[in-house]
Amino acid sequence: MRIADISIIGWIHTIGCIAALAFGAMNLVAAKGTPRHKFRGLGYTISMIVAMGLSLLIYRFDIPLVRGARPGPHVFGLFHWFTVFALLFTLLGYYAASRQSRGFWAYTHPVAMTLSYYLLIGGLINETFARVNILRPHAVDIINGKPVFPSHIVNMTHTANELAFLIILILFCVKVWRYRRSSAPRAAAAKSVPAQD
Repeated sequence: MRIADISIIGWIHTIGCIAALAFGAMNLVAAKGTPRHKFRGLGYTISMIVAMGLSLLIYRFDIPLVRGARPGPHVFGLFHWFTVFALLFTLLGYYAASRQSRGFWAYTHPVAMTLSYYLLIGGLINETFARVNILRPHAVDIINGKPVFPSHIVNMTHTANELAFLIILILFCVKVWRYRRSSAPRAAAAKSVPAQD
């Protein structure tokens, strides 16, 4: 495994990412709305703020969005923009968590947090291909004698990640819709009950 080139900022970023991966994975599968879910959600949010904030200070390699520019170090490009979006989705999802009684926020919370976690997994995929020795040769394709990133194998891995998270997004949205649909009659009935003296 290639880890010799990781700076102190890189190590703190990595620890933040590992914590966010753990908190996020637990919240994906555990019961929603519980005190533990809220605690893990706070842990995920703090971990993501640390990890993504530090990621904006790492310029080892990026893919520029400017036509004709070459990938390399000291570039604010595609990966840094993914970081910005992951941070925005995390903050939006955390903000929406306490406002889920309204329809828009009820959907915004799971969608934003799921998109945030999807981007985190996308970064994990890239780092795995860049750092794990057995996978490193598969990170690039050689086309016309030049290395091209990402390779078709990396692209296929990202496509599988996209499909998995699309299914998760649909399931969460259906779950919110069913919950709101079943709780609407109860809320209406509670409002129609006259107050007791």
